[in-house]
Amino acid sequence: MTFSVIVPTYNRINLLKNTLASLYKQDFSDFEIIVVNDGSTDSTHEYLSSAAEEGKVAYLHHPNQGLAATRSAGLKIARGKFIAFTDDDCVLPPNWLSQYHAKFESENAVCVGGNCITGNPENPCAEANDVMQSYFKEKGNDLGIPFFTGNNVAYAHSVLLEVGGPDKKFRMGAEDRDLLERVSSTGGKIVYAPNITVTHFNDSDFSRFVRHQFEFGEGSYLYYSVQRSRSKKRSAFPLSAYLGVFLAPFKNRTGARAIRLILLIVVAQMAVTAGYIRQYMVHMLGSTTVFAAA
Repeated sequence: MTFSVIVPTYNRINLLKNTLASLYKQDFSDFEIIVVNDGSTDSTHEYLSSAAEEGKVAYLHHPNQGLAATRSAGLKIARGKFIAFTDDDCVLPPNWLSQYHAKFESENAVCVGGNCITGNPENPCAEANDVMQSYFKEKGNDLGIPFFTGNNVAYAHSVLLEVGGPDKKFRMGAEDRDLLERVSSTGGKIVYAPNITVTHFNDSDFSRFVRHQFEFGEGSYLYYSVQRSRSKKRSAFPLSAYLGVFLAPFKNRTGARAIRLILLIVVAQMAVTAGYIRQYMVHMLGSTTVFAAA
C-alpha cells in the first residue's frame, strides 16, 4: 500500500463528513483512511462505526488524549509506505495524494509539506490563523527552517518509525514542530510544496481562537524544554521573521480587512506569550503541567 491517511477527530462530525467525502474522491487509488476518534461526545462514534462496517475507513477510538497521541494511535496500524496527515476540518483536492506521490518520487524526500487556504474567509479568526501559519511555512522554508502543520503533511513511514512518531507529551501546540525537528535530525530531505493545498474550514470564534493560541504558547514551552533535554540546539526564527508576520496580511489584502487581521495577529501573539509564561511559571513552581484538551 502506498499511503495511509490518518485523520484525528474530536466533536466535529459535520466537518469530518466533508473531509472524508473529499478523500473518497481522490484520483489516487492505493491508500487507506484511518480515522482516530479522540473521545468525541457527539455522534462521531456512530457515524464512523458505520463507515468502518462498510469498509470505507479503519476506525479507532480512545478517551481524549490530544493530537499527538491520536496520530500515534493511527500510525500503529498504518500499512502505507507513506503517512499523510490531515485534520477533520479540511477538504482535500482530488489530486492531493497524487501530488504527494509525485513529490516523494521526484525528490526522494522523507517529508513533504503543503499549504492551506481558508475555507471560510468571512470568519476573521479563521483567516488570521491561516495567514500566520502560511507566513511561517513560507518564511521558515525560505530560511532552511522547515515548518509544516499537521493538517497537510506527509512522511515516509520508515522515518516516522525511526524517530518514534509523534510525542504523546504534546496535547496541543508544537506537536508538529517537535516531530518535524526529529525527522529533520535524520538528515533526510524535507520539501515544501506550496502548490499542494488543502482548504481549511476553521470554525473558531474569538474565544476559541485566543484559547488555541494560548495552547500554542504552552506547547512551545514544552517544545523548548524537550529540545533542551535532548541537548539539541533548536532551530530558531530570527526576530525579523517574527516581526514580519504583522505585515503578512498586506500581501494579498488592503484596508480595513488587513488591519483587522493585524489586530487579531497581535492578540494571537499576546496569547502565545501568555501560554508560554504560564507553563514557565508552572515549571518553576514545580506543579504538574496540565494541557488543555484538543
